[in-house]
Amino acid sequence: MKLHKTKFNEIKKLLKEKLGEEVIEYEENGTEIIEIKNTEFWLTIDENEFTVGYGSNHTHFSEDYGNLFEGIIQAFDLLTNKVKITNFIKGNTIFKTIIEIEYPNSKLINIGETSIIFYPFWKKTKITNSFSNPIMNKKEIEREVNEIIN
Repeated sequence: MKLHKTKFNEIKKLLKEKLGEEVIEYEENGTEIIEIKNTEFWLTIDENEFTVGYGSNHTHFSEDYGNLFEGIIQAFDLLTNKVKITNFIKGNTIFKTIIEIEYPNSKLINIGETSIIFYPFWKKTKITNSFSNPIMNKKEIEREVNEIIN
């Protein structure tokens, strides 16, 4: 079994142990997907990649890219920290969204931006910010996370 698949299964096991029925898992076209109820967080794997997503933003990680462990860390950072969502709106159209992880020291790390090409550019831009609370407590899973990473 490839390393990214093994790590995905370890994360899935931990999430199911800690969150139980909140974890939704399914498969589509050879891609395994994990979501957590009432959140924007999701993970997928296929034959080659481990993907970490929040809303429509996502990043691909794999052994081939040399960044698999960065992906695992990003997944746990999304689970254990606040997430700031900034929407840029013209009229009724959200034309750009920025997702950032807010760490305890108030440092924000941008993990992705999405935007659309066609929107009413002539309308005034409204910017809204929202925050989602951590899904899990970092202290409660620290030992297990260290085992998965190492």
